[in-house]
Amino acid sequence: MREKQARQATKDNELMSTGFEGQVESHKHSFAVADLGDFDLDQDRSIVSSIEFALEGAGIDAVVDGEEHNASVFYVYCKENRATIKDALEKKEIWLEE
Repeated sequence: MREKQARQATKDNELMSTGFEGQVESHKHSFAVADLGDFDLDQDRSIVSSIEFALEGAGIDAVVDGEEHNASVFYVYCKENRATIKDALEKKEIWLEE
C-alpha cells in the first residue's frame, strides 16, 4: 500500500511544479484549435471567450490570451498541466491541433 502511495505521490509531483514554500506555480500552455470554422466568429471576436467559458465549466481557473497574428492560437495561464487543459477542452468539443 505504501509503495502505491509513493508511486502516486511521485506521479503527482511530476505533473505539477511547486514554487515558494510548496505553492503551485502558474504555467503558460500554447494551443491552436484544429478548425476555426467550428466557431461562430466575426471579424471583431476571437476564440478567447469560448475557451474561457469551456475552462470555467470544467472548474479550471485560468487566464486565456489570444495570439494577435493567428486567430487559431491561444495561450492558457493556469496551475493545471497541459493534459488537463486539453482534456477539458476536448470534452467541450473544442478540438486542438497536435
